[in-house]
Amino acid sequence: MNTTMQDVDASELRDIRRQASRVWRRAGVLKADREDLLSELEAEINNARLDGHNIATVLGDDSSRTLERWAEERELAGRALRLGAVLPAALVGILTGLAVVLGAVFAAFTGRATIEAGPFLLPLYASAGLFAYLCALVLVRLALIHDPNASGTVRWLAMLLPVGAALSTGAGIGVAWWRNFNTSATVFVVVIGVVLVVLATTVGLARYRAVGSASDGR
Repeated sequence: MNTTMQDVDASELRDIRRQASRVWRRAGVLKADREDLLSELEAEINNARLDGHNIATVLGDDSSRTLERWAEERELAGRALRLGAVLPAALVGILTGLAVVLGAVFAAFTGRATIEAGPFLLPLYASAGLFAYLCALVLVRLALIHDPNASGTVRWLAMLLPVGAALSTGAGIGVAWWRNFNTSATVFVVVIGVVLVVLATTVGLARYRAVGSASDGR
């Protein structure tokens, strides 16, 4: 019986550790701080058990919210850059918004037939750029849904992304000019790669500024 109860307790504790790690990661808690919080949580749970209480005494009815408050009360939330979540979200949003334009550019580079947009070309590019901008902001906000610096990140990204878009466009044109506007697929890939690097740097800077501003305000 004791062995069975110990197995149940160990399994439950593993589940709680996984949940806590997931909640604190989404809350932007640094890895080292997550380890400290886990040690503190285990100590609290062990003390509760010694006093004859169950885990619900420590975590309450809403364990996720309780774990979030643990990090917030200790001012550990929102310190991690979480670029692994922010960068893919922003770049997927940008690429989604620019899908039509990128398809047209690729067709031009490879010499394939394209539909003539005529007077609608500039409005098409402008609307695609706006759509990409909005998609990037929305997806970043969703990726950081439990992060206390989500709103700040979106604000900084809203300010810096137009600048990054201009710089990335200039860099892409510069590479194409350097290659004498060669229309090979290789040049196309290099140009897109350069553009994505500049955009990724812009997104990273926006997140860095958001986290830094929040840390300065503590």
